[in-house]
Amino acid sequence: MKKTFKKLLVMVSAVVLTFSMNVAAAEDIVLNDSGSPFIKSFDPGTSGEYKYLGYAYCFEVGPEYKYLQITYTGDPTAFDELRLEFVVNSDPSEEKKLTPVWFRENDEGTVRTTDGGLVPNPSDKEQTAVIDLEKSGIDLSTGIRAFHIHDTPGKGKFTITDARLMTSAPKGGASASASDVKSSSDDKKASSDSKSKSSSSTDSKSSDSSSSKDSSASSASASSSSDSSESVGGGATAAPTTGSATYPIAIAIGGIVVAGAALVASKKMKIQ
Repeated sequence: MKKTFKKLLVMVSAVVLTFSMNVAAAEDIVLNDSGSPFIKSFDPGTSGEYKYLGYAYCFEVGPEYKYLQITYTGDPTAFDELRLEFVVNSDPSEEKKLTPVWFRENDEGTVRTTDGGLVPNPSDKEQTAVIDLEKSGIDLSTGIRAFHIHDTPGKGKFTITDARLMTSAPKGGASASASDVKSSSDDKKASSDSKSKSSSSTDSKSSDSSSSKDSSASSASASSSSDSSESVGGGATAAPTTGSATYPIAIAIGGIVVAGAALVASKKMKIQ
């Protein structure tokens, strides 16, 4: 009986820990592949009618990754003719490309943010936008392998400072002021504990950053204060600070507690 009880507790703790690892696997996928990253600076030049800017590897994610979050700076017209051509997961021997989607209204397809708008124009101030891939017309049924980046010379340079695929859109609304985005970038340098707390609310990230940014702490005031001269639509949002969630961490801790309880219980049985 004692041995059976001990084995049962060990099995329970193992199941809990395994489940926590599976949950944690659904973290953000940062597009910073060493060979084909999206996090970099892009320059289409000034001559010619077309410029191929490269290929961004998406690690062959599944259909649950429905959002592409980008943080960027650049020239105001840099997105005017920028388009992405997604490659879906298929037979490794072939490359199944989808119709390109443009960052500005286009009959071929248009990139849409979570609120259905366009990605705001770049500026010298860092902004973050969350692209809804389904609203953008991307077929996610088999998942995404990568995307090609196409542009037109003369439209300006831009830099992607962060890019990640996500299974759910961050909370806090679809728009934010420049100060919200700046506080989001500052939060990325915080400890893992503060990251977990800040990911539950984009408003709290702004207020924790500094008292001078209190006026833009809520998404409501952010949408009314965002720079209309530098934005098209209202698709910018403060970025979550981490790809890790507090839920898997809590499960892992629970598993450790269960394992500890099993050890204590087994020792008590030996004493008896």
